[in-house]
Amino acid sequence: MKLYFATSNINKLRELSTLLEQKLISVPLDLQEIQTTDLHELLKFKLQQAYEKLHAPVIVEDTSLYFNAWNKLPGPLIKWFLEDMGLEGLVQALSPFEDKSAHAVCCLAFTDDGKNIHFFEGKMKGLIVEPRGSRKFGWDAIFQATGKQETFGEMPIKEKNHISPRGIAAAKFKQFLRLRATRK
Repeated sequence: MKLYFATSNINKLRELSTLLEQKLISVPLDLQEIQTTDLHELLKFKLQQAYEKLHAPVIVEDTSLYFNAWNKLPGPLIKWFLEDMGLEGLVQALSPFEDKSAHAVCCLAFTDDGKNIHFFEGKMKGLIVEPRGSRKFGWDAIFQATGKQETFGEMPIKEKNHISPRGIAAAKFKQFLRLRATRK
């Protein structure tokens, strides 16, 4: 099955293709993004737009980072926070708070008919720390997973992919695709 991934982010494309062990067709669609802290609402909105343009099996993805001291923020709005504040600005804004704990969530949404939407979620707890390691991929340099000494930005990509929320979500999606293939 040809599988489209509505993204223009080459890093996300590479990482998800590796995790799924499947070639994904990248389609950089100009999708509207609603401003909400509800990840499923955001993904459903993006997925419906993508399917309307492609009329083919398509995935959309969003990754959220929640600072426990800030309740549901930045959440799915992390992209905009990073764009405006940068990594150092985010760490600085969290500095007055004693609680530096956070959790990361990656959710993939998939449809092949435009009606049935399937969500696959990966979650991980951790801490927000001063930036360390690669800054190529969003907030990786400031997120240190619970039980780890390195940020995602410092980890070898294979290790990161094995434990990351995207890795967890991709494993669930991969299992879904396998089960589906055996039923047909």
